[in-house]
Amino acid sequence: MRFFFDRNFSLRIARMVEVFELAHTVRHHDQDARFDYKTTDVEWLQALGSEPEPWTIISGDGRILKNKVERQALDDTGFQFFCLSRQWMNMKLHEQAWKFVKLWPDVVEAATNVRHRIFEISGGKSLKVEPM
Repeated sequence: MRFFFDRNFSLRIARMVEVFELAHTVRHHDQDARFDYKTTDVEWLQALGSEPEPWTIISGDGRILKNKVERQALDDTGFQFFCLSRQWMNMKLHEQAWKFVKLWPDVVEAATNVRHRIFEISGGKSLKVEPM
């Protein structure tokens, strides 16, 4: 399985997961030479969607689901999409890091075994991954 972290997710945490995760491919937007800070969500979604193997998207930007053009680009790919809840935006990086690493096995489990396309990763008092 391949996991792609978008620019709205910490590169440092994505790299921690990349080192930790031995069974799956992990890549962050900023590690892909095709994309820079000006690359729109539609552009990187379309680029990833043209690859033969699917990606599972991990995003810090729930607006992708609300913007019609971006949502259509996501739907066109058929990718699974995991989005951080708003609670994550109020955390310091070290808190985000330990909470996300703690939840990582749940993300992989949901991506592998739950027949759903869109999930929310809750960072509140009860850490959980739930279908949206």
